[in-house]
Amino acid sequence: MKKILVMGGEALKNQAKGPVTKHVLKRIAEHPPPEDIRTIPRIIEDRCIMCGTCVTVCPTHCLGMEKDDKDNGMIWLQRAQCMWCGHCQTYCPKDAIHIDRDPALSNSLFSFNNRQDYEMICAKGSFKGDPADKKLKELVEEGGKIIEKIEEFRS
Repeated sequence: MKKILVMGGEALKNQAKGPVTKHVLKRIAEHPPPEDIRTIPRIIEDRCIMCGTCVTVCPTHCLGMEKDDKDNGMIWLQRAQCMWCGHCQTYCPKDAIHIDRDPALSNSLFSFNNRQDYEMICAKGSFKGDPADKKLKELVEEGGKIIEKIEEFRS
């Protein structure tokens, strides 16, 4: 009986306070992360040789790659999976990846949505433009299907 009362009290308290994420985002806005915190990887396309080392060493498998040869390819990132460990930057043989603070990204770092949080971080040669946009669209649709499966499973 005591557990039921405690759980009921917690449920009422949470109902009155609202979603937890709003409080977290408000705290982040009031107290932004320090300037030296890492953000998502950025690739300098001129230096990238499409070797795939970054994709291979990524412990969370948030990077994906598709390529024809060293001058034609694309690398994309699923931001929600990236833990900013820096492995991709450390192991890149051409020093083409940097994980530095970008103030323009600070607002989007904490909004994770599988349908939207894919980002093309490198597109070279014939993969630039329309093919990269098409691949991103496919990834977003795939993320939407995964979310639908999860929602079906939960109901």
